[in-house]
Amino acid sequence: MKTFATQLTDLPTELIVLILSHLPASDLLACNLVNRPIYTVISNSVFLQYSIELYKACTLDNKSCTLSYLEKLEMLRRREEAWSNCKPTFDRVVPLNFTPGSVYDFSNAVYLLGDYTRQRLHYLHLPKHPDEVPQWSVFPSNDNRHIVDFGLNLQEHDLIALVTAELQTYSSSPSMLSIDLSLRQFSTGNYHPLAKVPSIPIVVSELRWGSPSVNLEIVGKHLVLVTTFWRNPNSKCTVNVYEWETGKMVMINGNPESYSGVVFVSENIILLPNTETRALELWKIPGPNEDPPSAPLRQLALPRLMPQNILRFISCRGEPNPIVINNQTHSDRPFHYDPPESVLLLHLRVHGIHLSSLFTIFIHRRSLLNLLPPHAPFVDIDIEKPVPWAEWAPPITFCIDLGGGAPSRWITTTCGQRFVVLPGPGDDPDELDTHEDDLRRKPRAIVVFDFNPHNIRKAEIELEADPNLSKVVNREKKVMDAQEIFAEEIVSYLPYVVTATAKRYRLDGVLMDEDRVLGLQTDVDGHIKYVEVFHFG
Repeated sequence: MKTFATQLTDLPTELIVLILSHLPASDLLACNLVNRPIYTVISNSVFLQYSIELYKACTLDNKSCTLSYLEKLEMLRRREEAWSNCKPTFDRVVPLNFTPGSVYDFSNAVYLLGDYTRQRLHYLHLPKHPDEVPQWSVFPSNDNRHIVDFGLNLQEHDLIALVTAELQTYSSSPSMLSIDLSLRQFSTGNYHPLAKVPSIPIVVSELRWGSPSVNLEIVGKHLVLVTTFWRNPNSKCTVNVYEWETGKMVMINGNPESYSGVVFVSENIILLPNTETRALELWKIPGPNEDPPSAPLRQLALPRLMPQNILRFISCRGEPNPIVINNQTHSDRPFHYDPPESVLLLHLRVHGIHLSSLFTIFIHRRSLLNLLPPHAPFVDIDIEKPVPWAEWAPPITFCIDLGGGAPSRWITTTCGQRFVVLPGPGDDPDELDTHEDDLRRKPRAIVVFDFNPHNIRKAEIELEADPNLSKVVNREKKVMDAQEIFAEEIVSYLPYVVTATAKRYRLDGVLMDEDRVLGLQTDVDGHIKYVEVFHFG
């Protein structure tokens, strides 16, 4: 009796698609090369094509979005094509109808900006279609306390955390400043319904020390607050980690003159840049049955400075933040960037006798996680000693000197694996003889760096077909000219592709989220006059 072997391609197409749907997208790409019948099945399946496009764009599907896979696939392809060519689908100017202050944030298609009273936050729900006309609204804070700063977690929790200050006057003692943390639901302005302690006292300080500088990030159940009093030599910096729903403090850290920022690397790993030791510290937030850590998991040394130079501050940003599994409930977007694949930005402001420079580092979250020590007990690693810069950084970082004049006040310039910037003095030969005041008004292109390896390879293929495309790919060793700044050579190998808008704009700053760039124009005092929305998604 003869037996016949059944091949995969003998099965019904629907069953083949079902089988292939269980494969990782990277394996689907490999399956494309098996034979023509398998290639045809994959090419004709909307679901499999969507899985592949998600993988190449380093994005995750939002299962709570009700759009069909075909609609999601078309939206993703349109967005990636627009970013690839740096060609917005539409743009719209939105003037300000209030006098702005300095606090702001930009996340999840919402732009918030405080006003000069420091008691109100104004916000825009940014347009997704060209016929939408965005209008400024006022967030109802419901009290008269001054807003020092704030943090957002709109996608997971519809949460805004306000750090506020109130003057306390006593007849027999110096005036004091009471700093509190107020947990609000962004959509209503009321105290957040999940916060059992909606107002948390942070610190009481003498008025002469002024309001603190605040860095605040929220991921899952944890809220990390870095509070720095630059004028108080006795209590300069503290790092508090709370379970925001219960108000319980689970970790406190902070050596005076140490930290000036925080970013989540994963759900329970935070990065604290230390200006005193000039190192990046990776700390683990303790679990329910764990004691607070007494030391970081790993310290990564920053480049050694020349003796006459000082590291004034380090600011950091990573967008989007990590998402706790199955907790993505307040977003109608069909897909979102995969947080572990996103890049972190670190600004290092270095001051010397004759210089002030902004040195910027880019590194993927996943690369930092891969540097954590293994748990195997036989591995000998000295976690108390920082790993020298030359031993960890060159293969996984991109470093650039943005110059002393680059604005560091706007750090929301990365999202996913992209970074947006306006070219500065010296980047354009036509600007070499331009007066500095004129340069602020000179039209400039919007430049986008992309560190996604799939997009880099795509750009290389396009440039092979048409070398005249206005794209630049770099896979080579980059050596930064920083002889007056650092005492060691700054080498980086992280590949990227650079594109720029064909049109030039009179802007003083740019911000970025998943689907758009916000262009900012300011007056002579640095106050924002209007924002221009450039939509790509």
